[in-house]
Amino acid sequence: MNAPQNLPAGINFIFHTIARGGGMERAVTDMIAGFARKGVPVRGIAMRTDASVFPSELRDRVELIRVPARFPYLFSQRFANWDFEERAAGFCRAGWKTISVSRVPVPVDMAISGGTHFAHLMKKGQKKPSFTDKLVLAHEAALYARAKVCVAHSRMTREEILALKVAAPEKVVCLFPPADTERFNLAARENRERLRAEWGVPADKFVLLFPSNDHERKGLKLILDALDAADFPEAVLAVASRRAVNHPKTLNIGYRTDMEKCYAAADATVLASRYEPFGLVGVESILCGTPALLSEACGATQALAEPGCLKFSLSVESLVGQLRRARERFLAGTLPLAAPEASIRYAYSLDAHTGELLKLLGG
Repeated sequence: MNAPQNLPAGINFIFHTIARGGGMERAVTDMIAGFARKGVPVRGIAMRTDASVFPSELRDRVELIRVPARFPYLFSQRFANWDFEERAAGFCRAGWKTISVSRVPVPVDMAISGGTHFAHLMKKGQKKPSFTDKLVLAHEAALYARAKVCVAHSRMTREEILALKVAAPEKVVCLFPPADTERFNLAARENRERLRAEWGVPADKFVLLFPSNDHERKGLKLILDALDAADFPEAVLAVASRRAVNHPKTLNIGYRTDMEKCYAAADATVLASRYEPFGLVGVESILCGTPALLSEACGATQALAEPGCLKFSLSVESLVGQLRRARERFLAGTLPLAAPEASIRYAYSLDAHTGELLKLLGG
């Protein structure tokens, strides 16, 4: 995909964390890198920054500005984020386009959303917002109302934004998030046997990878209940998280910065999320040749297909059914994906995605 002829002079990119992480943190660093590769300089404005997430050849095009925190992040993450959003736009470079993923309550050229706080509260069953929830909701409404264009990372998220009734439908665009194909690809499988040996799992073990920073929302209990009900003696759940899980069927592999190797070492990846606006885990796993079992509450299921994506409803019976299908393919030796791109039904490359964002920005 060709980039627009008239590139912007530069882009201010606002998000509270421009550093290593999963989900939106990784999507943000990918997008910034995508702009830099097209020759567009970026000023990243965040509370937490780490320049090492960008390839050395791009770092002269990416300037990271750390906004000093005025409130302890560990004391109240939500209030610290709110305070950052109040001040972040003041660090933007004049004359450059501004993209914000954080909920800044000022006019910006583009808002990018991986899900709304309002929908998150509803999915949790929290009908009465707390004081800090109200602060977040006010910023959220202001961001979408004042942005020139809103980019939703799934059709689910677009509907969430429209439900707030603050943005005209024509300015809310669905654009599924990018994946870094230079990192997530079949070449990652070259390390498969070595990493499995480090984990102490032989070839006949069925390794189900569970990447999680929020075990409750990502459906850990449902997954463990399904594994118990399925009664697969050779199955093990590899938990990639800072939070260890104590269960006979789990293998705690800790927080990982080499997720591409972990995807490739596993036989399947699983998310049983009750709320997942997209779920880039599914795309990244598939690109590494490993199918993903995703709950129907994951927005990514709108963009993925079999054999790479096995979708299930939020019940033990449904997940057990898909686990059995995956196990049959595992035992037959047909579970790995030889053509990952066949299961991904959108233009997922960084180049394509940033090209679309630049078109929406108007050069």
